[in-house]
Amino acid sequence: MRKTIYTLLLLFCLAWLPSTATAAEITDPELTRLEQIFNQLESNSSALQKDLKTSKTDLAQARLKLEEYQKELAALQIELLTLRHESQIVKKRLQTAQDSLEKASQSLEQLEKEMRRERRRLKFERNMLLLAVSCLAVK
Repeated sequence: MRKTIYTLLLLFCLAWLPSTATAAEITDPELTRLEQIFNQLESNSSALQKDLKTSKTDLAQARLKLEEYQKELAALQIELLTLRHESQIVKKRLQTAQDSLEKASQSLEQLEKEMRRERRRLKFERNMLLLAVSCLAVK
């Protein structure tokens, strides 16, 4: 693969030379310069391949983390829905308990009123009986 790239680059470079020049007319400095260019291209290609490999590894790791986070998010969303549902149930139960407490409080108040009325009635009856007994005792 590299040889093909180098060959293509060499042909490309040669195509830029004046059309009257031939391969035999390339001077030593030009040849040295072309070798430097090819060496630099090879170095750059190696660095890019290394960077590409690193990037692919990083991408694979990032995808794995993304999948992990998506699974966590899905689990948390399910938990949130469950907690919301439970919260609604608890609110309904609390409302029912508050309603029951309110009814019990009203019933207690009603009972207290009836007890006060009964006490007053019994006290009145006692006092009337005491009055009747006092009247009979005096005669």
